[in-house]
Amino acid sequence: MATDGGGCVADLGNRSLLRLVSFCVLLAGLCKGNSVEKKIYIPLNKTAPCVRLLNATHQIGCQSSVSGDTGVIHVVQKEEDLQWVLTDGPNPPYVVLLEGTLFTRNLMEKMKGRTSRIAGLAVSLAKPSPASGFSPSVQCPNDGFGVYSNSYGPEFAHCREIAWNSLGDGLAYEDFSFPIFLLEDENETNVIKQCYRDHNLSQNGSAPAFPLCAMQLFSHMHAVISTVTCMRRSFIQSSFSINPEIVCDPLSDYNVWSMLKPVNTSETLEPDDKVVVAATRETFDYIGSSRMVYDMENGKFPVQLENIDSFVELGQVALRNSLELWMHTDPMSQKNETVQNQVEELLTTLEKSGAGVPTVVLRRLSRSQPLPPSSLQRFLRARNISGVVLADHSAVFHNHYYQSIYDTAENINVTYPEGQSPEEDLNFVTDAAKALAGVATVLGRALYQLAGGTNFSDTIQADPQTFPKPWHSAALDVQVTRLLYGFLVRANNSWFQSILRPDLRSYLGDGPLQHYIAVSSPTNTTYVVQYALANLTGKVIDLTREQCQDPSKVPTENKDFITLMVGFGVLVFSLVVTYCINAKADVLFIAPREPGSVSY
Repeated sequence: MATDGGGCVADLGNRSLLRLVSFCVLLAGLCKGNSVEKKIYIPLNKTAPCVRLLNATHQIGCQSSVSGDTGVIHVVQKEEDLQWVLTDGPNPPYVVLLEGTLFTRNLMEKMKGRTSRIAGLAVSLAKPSPASGFSPSVQCPNDGFGVYSNSYGPEFAHCREIAWNSLGDGLAYEDFSFPIFLLEDENETNVIKQCYRDHNLSQNGSAPAFPLCAMQLFSHMHAVISTVTCMRRSFIQSSFSINPEIVCDPLSDYNVWSMLKPVNTSETLEPDDKVVVAATRETFDYIGSSRMVYDMENGKFPVQLENIDSFVELGQVALRNSLELWMHTDPMSQKNETVQNQVEELLTTLEKSGAGVPTVVLRRLSRSQPLPPSSLQRFLRARNISGVVLADHSAVFHNHYYQSIYDTAENINVTYPEGQSPEEDLNFVTDAAKALAGVATVLGRALYQLAGGTNFSDTIQADPQTFPKPWHSAALDVQVTRLLYGFLVRANNSWFQSILRPDLRSYLGDGPLQHYIAVSSPTNTTYVVQYALANLTGKVIDLTREQCQDPSKVPTENKDFITLMVGFGVLVFSLVVTYCINAKADVLFIAPREPGSVSY
């Protein structure tokens, strides 16, 4: 009895304890208690990581280890502060919080390879932008992928004549063994600095007392060595693994192009047809125009290379020091007399088009000067084409922040009065918009003439059958300022909202659009460019949403009748086949023979 009774008491005690624990867990869940991690870590939300990039032979960029890299925070506000990180500090490894103005190649070279003492780097955004300029690109952008080489224009190869991006230090093309992050939010940067001052700041050169404030950086990537090596590893994994892990992804996006007149998709263009091709400039080895040329050469693009009569490209046109707009041409292709005559005609047409635009003065350059980095170079590698690149610079770039984080709206003087609402900013015509509208007017008139148009006035009067209203200068200014505001200041605005499909409007954020070509495609910028181009070049027609579709895909009474008859025929055929099989089942499905003697 005592044993039974004792067992019963123990049982009741265990049940009570279990109920108490369950009640505590439930109470903690209802109270939404914070975890220990949330009490220790402060997440940083507005950051941009340095990523790992590969080409055919090398790797560039940076990444963290698989589990991230952790180090004691040390703020470097002047170059002398780096001495503590590299030699004097007693608690390595360190995560360096670097002022944006100190983020230079010379200082980064001192930290490169010091992984035993440096766990990572966080760079704060410099405000205002560095007055001396900053460009992490190389001085000869896309060197080796343009038209000039040791066999074609060797005197122009590798930017021997002009270092177009004179401020470029090549920092973006270096390989670092530790993670690097950009801190975009000033408040988050101040939180880190305050933590450093409270816990890590040494007194009179002595080691700070524990506990110390640290930072953990996560940006691990599997890609290493080169594109060839990485693609081979991905192929091996996908061939022999049930659940393969892709170790590298290609940079990809979509080219956006348009034509000024409808094209019948069932027909091919004649070689003499006039076609206007708009190409964008590409940061990474002209990958966009290279793909376009490749598709043209292999018959996978609606326009063939022989359809291109002339090529007009807009380069950097927003930073004109005066009214001058420079016309760059290729000296090598003009050794062909036919191409030279076509280029001369193209230049003359542009000059005539700009004669009536007081805000733009077109200037020619020496015929012996090479082309700047441009998509035209990639097309010239495939075929001699008469082409011109319009730019605000005659030699080196005027843009002192080429391909950098400081190449923003403020860099091209896109500013707005204080106190305006976002809608007022959207429609406010800035000085930059007026200047770009002048360039657009010159280009529009030139393209109009090149496409066969004649007798245009100072204000181009478009055909009412093609456009809903004339392109007056005031309307053009508004369109340009809306494009500038949407792409460089605030993507989430009423105009972009009105031209995008409802399911794509979530891509529009309160800041500028993403201009980096990533592994996911298409990017939000590509979608906006596509719909903006369709909105500006399309024809407004009086149709409902249901009617505004491809006629070949719209159901009609005849197509409905054909669908019904085909379905009825299939039904009858199925019934007949089923009846025949059932009637001849004794023949088709013979019962197995009785087991007996087997003869050989």
